[in-house]
Amino acid sequence: MEIKTEAVVLQTVDYKDNDKLLTLFSPALGKITAGIRGVKKPKAKLAFAAQPFCFAEYVLAEKAGRYTVTSAYLHESFFSLRTDLVRFYAACAAAEVCLSILPENEVYDGLFIGYIECLKALSLAEENVGEALIGFILIALRESGYPLDLSFWEECDGDVGDKLWFDFADGRFTTFERLARGERASLCTYQTLRKCAGLTYRESETVGGKKRALRLLKAYLAEKTESEFENLGELIRLYDEDEA
Repeated sequence: MEIKTEAVVLQTVDYKDNDKLLTLFSPALGKITAGIRGVKKPKAKLAFAAQPFCFAEYVLAEKAGRYTVTSAYLHESFFSLRTDLVRFYAACAAAEVCLSILPENEVYDGLFIGYIECLKALSLAEENVGEALIGFILIALRESGYPLDLSFWEECDGDVGDKLWFDFADGRFTTFERLARGERASLCTYQTLRKCAGLTYRESETVGGKKRALRLLKAYLAEKTESEFENLGELIRLYDEDEA
C-alpha cells in the first residue's frame, strides 16, 4: 500500500551500508519509523529526504506495519540551522522533545504545527533562540498532558513577590507556604515563561530569565519523561542570551 503524507525528520540512524532509518513526525500518522534506501551513495536522489529537519511530502510503501520511503517532495530543508551551532542545538533540542513525548503512531496536530513553526523561527536570524524554544516546549508540555500552570500572577493580582517556588508534582509556581514538592525558582524565570506563553508579564523582570527557564523546563521534562535531554543540556551550556 502506498501512503502520501507530509512529515518532518526528527532523527536519522545509519542502517546497512547505504541505507538509513528515519524517525518521521507526520500530522496524519504521528511518529513513525521508515527505512530509506541508498541515500548514503554519492548523488543519491533522495539524500535530501534523510537530512535532519527535512520537511517534505513523503511517499511511503507500507507492508505489515513497516514503512519504506519511495519518494519525497521537499517543502523546506531548514538548511540555515546547520550553519549556526546554537540554533542547530536548539532545533535538535526541539526534535528531542518530540521524540521523548510522542507515542508511536498517535496524532498530535498541535504539536506538529508548533514544531514546524519553531524550526521556522530558529531559521531566522532576527528571532530569539531562547524564546522560540521555550515557546515550543510549553506547547509540547501542554499537548502531552503536562502543562505548566502559570496562573500565579492572576491569583495574587500581579503581586508575585520574590519568593517563588516551582512544584514539580503539579507543574505550577507557588509560594513556599503552599508548596507540595519542588525547588526555589527565580522571578525572571516565571516572567520569561509567561512572556513565551503569550501571557501578560513585566519586561523588566525577564532579564536573565531565558537560560534559567530552559534549565527549569529541562528538569521538568526529565522528571515527567525519564529522559536525559542531552541536546537541550548542550544548548543551555552554549547559550548566551545576550547574543541569541
